[in-house]
Amino acid sequence: MSANYKLVRNPDPTRSGKTQPYHVRFVPNGTVSTDLLIKSILPRSSFSSADYKGMLQLIQDAIVENLLFGYNVKLEGIGTFTISLKCPPLMDKKKVRSEAVSFRDVKFRSSLKLRQRLTGMRVYRAREVARKIFSLEECENRLMDYFENNFYITGRIYMTLNHCCKTKAAAHLKQFRQEGKIVRQGYGPTTFYTKAMSEE
Repeated sequence: MSANYKLVRNPDPTRSGKTQPYHVRFVPNGTVSTDLLIKSILPRSSFSSADYKGMLQLIQDAIVENLLFGYNVKLEGIGTFTISLKCPPLMDKKKVRSEAVSFRDVKFRSSLKLRQRLTGMRVYRAREVARKIFSLEECENRLMDYFENNFYITGRIYMTLNHCCKTKAAAHLKQFRQEGKIVRQGYGPTTFYTKAMSEE
């Protein structure tokens, strides 16, 4: 599995009509929800899903509490949370009243350690990758290779992995389930699939 990007031409700020250079834009494979994230790490510890959700809620409460009291919050190896403020535009700073200044947003600055761990990530151009067409056998092999480093896969991730549409991905996953190669977990938007345990 890899990250994808696309090339987008820069806008012409002066409307000169001159051809502008391209810039790179990240193309996400989807969004991993809290439930899926927790399910992916359950086999690595003895904690339950409820335990993790409780911990996350406690961490969120602690972050909010400290931000409310004017502190930045640094999570080692992840990054730092800080707040940004807003107020009406004023020409004279003496006329700025505290009542006019309010919360705007929470900013996040990633840690050096987190950035270093992502430095070697594989990135491919999305438009070029989408042209490839894999046979069912190739899709199965790519799926099994994916499970070597990942605990679960979703339908959306499968679509990106094998460059196919939603209908085709659903048909493949259904067939693999019927053949006993994968197991379906969850329901609706939280549905994901895991590799079936081999019987030895």
